[in-house]
Amino acid sequence: MSEVPADNPYRASDVAMPDMPTDQEIADAVSVHDRFPLLAKAVGQYFGHYARRWHLQQGDDRLARPWHWPALLFDFYWLMYRKLYLLAFTYLGLSFVAGAVIALVPAAETGALLAILALKLVLCLSANQVYRWHCERLIRRTQARHPDQPDRVLAELERRGGTSALALVIGIAIMFAITLFAEA
Repeated sequence: MSEVPADNPYRASDVAMPDMPTDQEIADAVSVHDRFPLLAKAVGQYFGHYARRWHLQQGDDRLARPWHWPALLFDFYWLMYRKLYLLAFTYLGLSFVAGAVIALVPAAETGALLAILALKLVLCLSANQVYRWHCERLIRRTQARHPDQPDRVLAELERRGGTSALALVIGIAIMFAITLFAEA
């Protein structure tokens, strides 16, 4: 065998790649998925991400990590994407109430803006835990609807869980329509 010259531009780097998961991290991820198969089906492809946020590897019942950037930055859209429809429209309604207060009572503008900020922060701080409760509720309701039918439960969780790009598009269309009517 001949040695590869050090100046070969096609030579693989000798530096370890820090973003690659270790064998132990892969084993832990598979273990969590195996311990929570229904929750994994309810969450969908991002289960590994939420398993870490929900501390499932540790096996304790701690509350989820409290900060969730997408929920802060994209509030209504994140709720729609995650299929939290009732909460999304409740959030939208509360935002409209605060907006109406700003429009109708200019003296209360500061208070209404603080209420909107508080609403966003509450959503951001509770989003991970609310999403876990939503997934666990979905699992309980699906199991109650289809007792003794584990394959049907898995299929239903896969269909009703996860994310919805269509709901996100509908949410964007709703906000676009609201913006058009507000400017008319």
